[in-house]
Amino acid sequence: DVIDDLWLLHDNGKITIRGPLSSDISPKSPDWITFEKDTDQFRIIASANPYAPEMAFFLLEVWKGKKLDSSKLIEHHVEDALTLLENRWKLSGEPIDNKNQRGLIGEIEAVMHIFDVKGMDAVTKWDHTSHDTQDITGDGWAVEAKSIGASSDSVLISSLKQLKWNKGQTLILSVTTVKSKATGKLFPEYVDNRIEILQKKSADAAAKLLLKLQTIGYNDALRSRFKSKWQLPEEEDTLFYLIDENSPTNWWSNPINPPMPKEITPKKYPLDMSTGIFVSRPLKEILL
Repeated sequence: DVIDDLWLLHDNGKITIRGPLSSDISPKSPDWITFEKDTDQFRIIASANPYAPEMAFFLLEVWKGKKLDSSKLIEHHVEDALTLLENRWKLSGEPIDNKNQRGLIGEIEAVMHIFDVKGMDAVTKWDHTSHDTQDITGDGWAVEAKSIGASSDSVLISSLKQLKWNKGQTLILSVTTVKSKATGKLFPEYVDNRIEILQKKSADAAAKLLLKLQTIGYNDALRSRFKSKWQLPEEEDTLFYLIDENSPTNWWSNPINPPMPKEITPKKYPLDMSTGIFVSRPLKEILL
């Protein structure tokens, strides 16, 4: 693994992460972290309660950095991740901004619906890090989860490959209408509600979903800093669309005459769902 050089110890209520030090670093970090270094190793120490999820978030950032640039020394990725963590704790705003909260609600709603069809795969196959092409990818099927506001007819597709049909794979677009509401639920309260519902179906699935959320910035240590409020989506607020070989989203893959100039590199596009081309269907009909 890309972070095999790091060691983690949980002892007496403390989490200690240590690793090799061949190049000097002097990272900034939140005041709840103790950073120590000797001539050949560093140590990062924090209380497990309530900061274990933040330490998981830190390790995920180190892993992401190392995956993107494996030539960079592990200690410099550690320095970058600690700086990111400090900046997150210094922010006066929400730990997860409004736009990303809306997006996460759309993904969680998809997970909840898919669980009723595919069981545990809905949770374990959810790519909470947003590195995979689609949000949820199983064996022979994939779901790209999007959210829209109450008055919107378009969803933003962030990669040309997200809704590209491939033979042998059932590809589904899920679209959840997520509404802001002054008297609604804070994001942590929304998560509480969905975890409680899932726990009644599978305690293991609920625990895995919560752990994934904790590693991307949602945890009890930051709970009081969330301010945006949302109306809890109803079942009918999430619609599912089968993406097949005739879908307009495959246009990017077709030969274009004259060909698109190489200087033009489209990466994302809005997809209008109101033209009548896309017709929603019950999930159980298209995801067998």
